[in-house]
Amino acid sequence: MRAYEQRVREVEHGSFTPLVMSLSGGVGNAANVCYKRLASMLSDKWDQPYSTTLAWMRCKLSFSLLRSSIQCIRGARSAAGRPSRDITLPVDLMVSEAGLHS
Repeated sequence: MRAYEQRVREVEHGSFTPLVMSLSGGVGNAANVCYKRLASMLSDKWDQPYSTTLAWMRCKLSFSLLRSSIQCIRGARSAAGRPSRDITLPVDLMVSEAGLHS
């Protein structure tokens, strides 16, 4: 990760902050600093209190992570996100397309 961070700084003239989160809802030190800085910038831009902006950001993040976890467990509900259930295809064709060769 340090090599990637160094590359981002030297080549792209930017910064790299890994957003490390635990299952219990905690965030890493670098992620916490990043969120606080972003909340500060957004609160100035939107002319809102810092605490309200930070709470809004944490709420949005929590629901986004929850939504993605549920989607991983249950699968997508939209037709575009669901795997095809076309049973009219020959079984050997489905096996070959899925890469299930023995």
